Amino acid sequence: MTATFQIFLPQQSTETIPELPEDSALSFGTFPQDHLRDLTTEELSALCEQTEADYIGFLDAPLTEAGQLNQLAAANIDPAQTSLVLCPFEGADLFVQAWETLTPWAAALALNPFEHAVVLIRKADLLSLQNLTPSRDLLWQALIRLVQTGLNCQLADTRIDVADYHGFPQTLPELAPAEPGSERDWLYSLLQAWQPTEDLETITSRPDATAVKAGLLCIHDYLDESHQFSQSVQHDGRHRAGDYWHHIMHRREPDYSNAKYWSRAVGYHPLLDELPDMVAPLFEQFQSSQVLDWQTPLVSSGRWSLNDFVDCCAECAASGDSELNEFAKQAQWIEMQLLLQRTSLDATTG
Repeated sequence: MTATFQIFLPQQSTETIPELPEDSALSFGTFPQDHLRDLTTEELSALCEQTEADYIGFLDAPLTEAGQLNQLAAANIDPAQTSLVLCPFEGADLFVQAWETLTPWAAALALNPFEHAVVLIRKADLLSLQNLTPSRDLLWQALIRLVQTGLNCQLADTRIDVADYHGFPQTLPELAPAEPGSERDWLYSLLQAWQPTEDLETITSRPDATAVKAGLLCIHDYLDESHQFSQSVQHDGRHRAGDYWHHIMHRREPDYSNAKYWSRAVGYHPLLDELPDMVAPLFEQFQSSQVLDWQTPLVSSGRWSLNDFVDCCAECAASGDSELNEFAKQAQWIEMQLLLQRTSLDATTG
């Protein structure tokens, strides 16, 4: 039996919904908001009730071509076995790496899948969720809760081309964030619930497993809470990942001198050899002299300079230059996502 799918797009995207063959297992609909994160619990329930499809999908961006999604009909997805199917956007390399490297629970916490993929959720599982906290990003909350229970997830080979997607979330974490407000209490509760000993199948380095939690909290701006975990494993772990997260936490605090102390504690980390190549496209994207002036100090040695990036973040704060700030936030996003993956690998591999 072929699985059926209904994908909902924003109401404003009605004109971009493509025509499909009459016998297609795929259909489209709209949700009554301009943005997915504004969907309410009542509206989500109504969408579940109105569809007869096995899977409900959500897309918050205009499709470039529907044929890519049509390939789902030939993917032999079995509703009896698979609860979640993630179809990454073209260019969502960090997202794909997260789901290939981290556990589904940790990956769902690390970054909002709805900003990087078409997410298909088995209707029966979505209907089973009770007591979702009313909030923005309701679907992200629902997805985390589903993967937390151990439901089967599948990363599709299909890549979806959508307009205006550049590989980064719509809102990047700030270099020096304010304390998260109460509207994110639901996320903090789910971050607290994540325990490495429950989620990681094998732990070969307990300090690095603790550092994964420090990383998840740091990515979402819970700096004090992240500090507690990174400090508890200082100078320990395969590559001292806890010290690296400790460094990032103080850089974002911001306490730049303390951040440099912890960069010295890190010493060498393999990620420092990877970041120059990963950040190189940003120097091509941002052509202002304020950004290009940092290319030599940050990567000239062939290794990412933690202390020079601290100075770059300090200049962002002092100058208020918008392009330099955007560059630094994108570089920070790449750094934190890759460090989380490397930390998890250090925790689970010999």
